[in-house]
Amino acid sequence: MRKLENGSDPFVELTAVHRADGRFAGATSVNLKSGEIGGWLAPGYRRQGLGVELFRAAIQLGHRHLGFNVVRAGAEPTNKPSREALEAAGFAAVPGPPRFTLGDGREVDACWYQHRQEATSRCRGGSRER
Repeated sequence: MRKLENGSDPFVELTAVHRADGRFAGATSVNLKSGEIGGWLAPGYRRQGLGVELFRAAIQLGHRHLGFNVVRAGAEPTNKPSREALEAAGFAAVPGPPRFTLGDGREVDACWYQHRQEATSRCRGGSRER
């Protein structure tokens, strides 16, 4: 694992590879500055509980390795599977901006979730600006 330094990619990403076929099943990421979590699943790997597992992994990455007390995630209100996966992983609905701009520039409706944990830690490779 490479050391996280100022000026490097502002995200840490966990990639899920399906053990049986070796294909990318999905990924989740944590923004090193905001603690915001994102994620995706490839269509063939949806509805198997993998989204919940990825969001749980992102929670652990954010709290136990990057030192965030709060990690947040957004979902489109019409994306019921994503919202259910966030809730099943332990996220709670919270207020937030009604619109969000994606990395590709598209603006979408959004609902927001957060996970709070008071006891956090930061691994040596998890340094970040506050």
